[in-house]
Amino acid sequence: MNVVLTAALQSRFAPLPKNMHIIFCIIATVVFLALYLRKRKIGDLLWLFVCDLPLILQFYGDSRTATVVGVCEVILLVAIFVFYLQDRKAAKNQASDDPESGGDSGNADDLKDIEQAVKVERSKLAGNDADDNVISQAFDGYNP
Repeated sequence: MNVVLTAALQSRFAPLPKNMHIIFCIIATVVFLALYLRKRKIGDLLWLFVCDLPLILQFYGDSRTATVVGVCEVILLVAIFVFYLQDRKAAKNQASDDPESGGDSGNADDLKDIEQAVKVERSKLAGNDADDNVISQAFDGYNP
């Protein structure tokens, strides 16, 4: 009876066959280690543990182990999300500080250039005579 219960719990908590699960964990380990070595982000190591931790359920199929693994998985996923938000915020701050990457300070200079170009084109269209300039005459009687 205990063997049937253990097999039922194991299939419920770790639905992949043992050999396929081991192969999946090996592939995930290689991929996430390569990502970590390339980018040096702690989130890649956390993803490695998230993928490999359920392998424990192939060997220990009791409900306590499944609960502990589940809680650890949730904690790791929350940590991954927190590191993602921190990386995203740091990238956003770096983009706004670096004018060559298209940050806010670079856009202000671009807008000044565009405003100057518009003024030059308007003066060409309206001519140099102040009487013919409709735009400049629009607010002649207005004193704020």
